[in-house]
Amino acid sequence: MSELDGQLVPLLASLEAMGDSDLSAVGVEAARASIELMAQLQSKDKALLSRIDDSVVEGRFRKIPIRIYWPVAPEKCVGVTVFYHGGGFVLGSIRSHDQLARSLARYSNSVVVSVEYALAPENKFPAAVEDAYDAFTYVSQNRADLCPNPSLKKVPLAVVGDSAGGNLAAVVSYLARETAEKIDFALLAYPVTDGLNQDSYRSYDENRQGYFLTVTDMQWFGELYLRDESDLSDPRFSILLAPDLSNMPRTLVVVAGFDPLRDQGIAFADALRKTGNQVELWRYDSMIHAFFSMEGLVDEAKRAVERAGKFLGGALIESQG
Repeated sequence: MSELDGQLVPLLASLEAMGDSDLSAVGVEAARASIELMAQLQSKDKALLSRIDDSVVEGRFRKIPIRIYWPVAPEKCVGVTVFYHGGGFVLGSIRSHDQLARSLARYSNSVVVSVEYALAPENKFPAAVEDAYDAFTYVSQNRADLCPNPSLKKVPLAVVGDSAGGNLAAVVSYLARETAEKIDFALLAYPVTDGLNQDSYRSYDENRQGYFLTVTDMQWFGELYLRDESDLSDPRFSILLAPDLSNMPRTLVVVAGFDPLRDQGIAFADALRKTGNQVELWRYDSMIHAFFSMEGLVDEAKRAVERAGKFLGGALIESQG
């Protein structure tokens, strides 16, 4: 069995000392504040982007805040990336994941549009899916304006998400398969893929407690996000249970060794492969859940984000023809 990365040991000890080992224990508002504070404590790399703008998408059900990150030379961008933040469908925002969105824009040379979808418990399932899809549709239909590269006949489009955001990126990919809004690439970092059977996965039992995301937290998120038990089997939540996963975009799945969600991600990659999709699986066996958001604290996390961002950019370039 792999060992936990040495830089994560004091970080997890600090969280334990602050009482943040179980976010569910402090309640929704305190947990949200804790996630935002953790993001502020990380060093910010504000260089190597041309500009950042906040805007709002008029969705079918709600107004959806977005934040747009343009790389250094927008006229040479390789595509547009729609980014969905993690947080169990309850926590997180475009602010908490600002650094990750910046890094993705920097390393991929794509325009990144970060989406602030509606959170639970104020907005139950499928509100997050509705907002995620509406924001994606807006970006897809305006991609030529967002990425003004005159050399591109059609601007390539990617979806990216971590944790709950990875779930939304996968679900949007699934919903968009039969539409004109073609997705060229999906990057799913430690995604939620099977809420119905999650306690059957070995990683769920191996990593129940002590590695940032706990099983107690996962159960709490589900109780806040879902309307009732029938939602557990809905493919818009448990995407692994979708009846047909063919014709999905080229996909990269990233998993962490010390993560209750590890084996769900692996199972989803396997399912995509078995239905004829192009998929890659990257395993970071010494990492924990949410490590993409720890690039300012953990060297391996920083390297992983850079690698993923460059892979994203390369995939967009390859999709151009």
